[in-house]
Amino acid sequence: MLSWLRCFWRQRHEPMRHFLGGFRCAVCGLVGADLGVMGFDGYVRAVRVTYARQHGEVTRSYGDA
Repeated sequence: MLSWLRCFWRQRHEPMRHFLGGFRCAVCGLVGADLGVMGFDGYVRAVRVTYARQHGEVTRSYGDA
């Protein structure tokens, strides 16, 4: 119960990746499908790094969510 109160007062959880998919709070054990359930509103933009062999350069493309 004290671990639940700790997450309640901080208004967020400490997410850990669960081996079957999704997330689990390291403190109170709450299970969530994504980081939005864990109290994080932002997202991480995907960056794809590719190497063009014919030009010999590395390019980055930023995916839009």
